[in-house]
Amino acid sequence: MNNLYILLPLPIFFTIHELEEIIMVKSWITRNIPLLYERFPRLKPVISKMGLVTTQSFATIALEELLIVIVCTAISLYTHNIIPWYCCLAAFVIHLVIHLIQFLVWRRYIPAILTTLICLPYCIWAIRETSLFLTLKELSQYAITGLIIGGINLIAMHWLMGHKHKRHVR
Repeated sequence: MNNLYILLPLPIFFTIHELEEIIMVKSWITRNIPLLYERFPRLKPVISKMGLVTTQSFATIALEELLIVIVCTAISLYTHNIIPWYCCLAAFVIHLVIHLIQFLVWRRYIPAILTTLICLPYCIWAIRETSLFLTLKELSQYAITGLIIGGINLIAMHWLMGHKHKRHVR
């Protein structure tokens, strides 16, 4: 089987999605922070931290994540083992679903909702194609693995970018 047509679109869709976030997130947060505080007072500490993230830091995190997606895709293509790629796909799908939930709760435009709607059909199709090769149990296990690794990576990158920001502020 030729996995090329299933695997290669992931880095492309990931890039398009992240570009929307990079371009829109800072101005969106700046414009909406008072309303975010008002609508979600319990999330004020999280919202405050979101307001501190610079476009450069956000882009750095997105680039690092893209490199992981590219490397996992390349490994999967080279070894004919779709598991590294699928872990990335699953983490990306969960990321997109979170955006959908945010959009439904916020009931207005959020950065990344347009590309979320563009990316989801590919992701659903790719999961369906992957389900021809992996069992439901494997799909679930690797999705959890992708979520855990992706979550740890995201936390680590935000921590690193936060330390970098603090050094430059001093």
